[in-house]
Amino acid sequence: MPSQRTDAQGLTPLPMRVRPHLGESTENYIRRLARANHLKPSALHSVACGPPNWTGKPRIERLAILTGRPVDHLERALADGSIPRLRTTITGRYEWLPKDTYLLYLKIRKDAEKGLSSHQLAERHGVSRRIVRQALTASLPPARRRPNSYPKTPVIDLVRHLVDPMISQDKSAKEIWTALMDDHGVSISFSTLNAYVRNQRTGYSSSSLPQRLCGPPPWPH
Repeated sequence: MPSQRTDAQGLTPLPMRVRPHLGESTENYIRRLARANHLKPSALHSVACGPPNWTGKPRIERLAILTGRPVDHLERALADGSIPRLRTTITGRYEWLPKDTYLLYLKIRKDAEKGLSSHQLAERHGVSRRIVRQALTASLPPARRRPNSYPKTPVIDLVRHLVDPMISQDKSAKEIWTALMDDHGVSISFSTLNAYVRNQRTGYSSSSLPQRLCGPPPWPH
């Protein structure tokens, strides 16, 4: 297995530096970084991942080189910078919070989007920086509380209206994955998408699709 230093050989900082917003996701940061540098999000995502899994979770060490920022800076700023990414851009597991806490978290997140530091957020809302970190990393539910028995919708069902027309246009799974990320701001597992496309074309039911099938990386080394 190549070392991180060897794996990152050839990477250089991007011309335009973009400061990460406190509490934003890695995916959203990559989209903003790509737009600032006139790149496609899918292309920058693959560079941040590196071989062998070009469509997996972006590696924080590679992203640090691309952005010219220390690894620990990105880990503190990005909500999923130091943990395995959960693809919460489509669906996610929510936490039920008391109403007052929920509203406080929303206010902290809104101010964080303005570029305030964790220290400034703590002072403005009269809380500790630990509470600020919790507010920025919690998976908040929608305003309307859903029953615990509410069935979880498969990820693919939520993007079916985007994917099916592209399948009918005979686009490949790679092309569809790229279009979802570049044109619709949607991040979805390539293996899940690849399995869905393959089964749609062979006539298998999508309800029996495995969620973690291994597919070949869409870009060569």
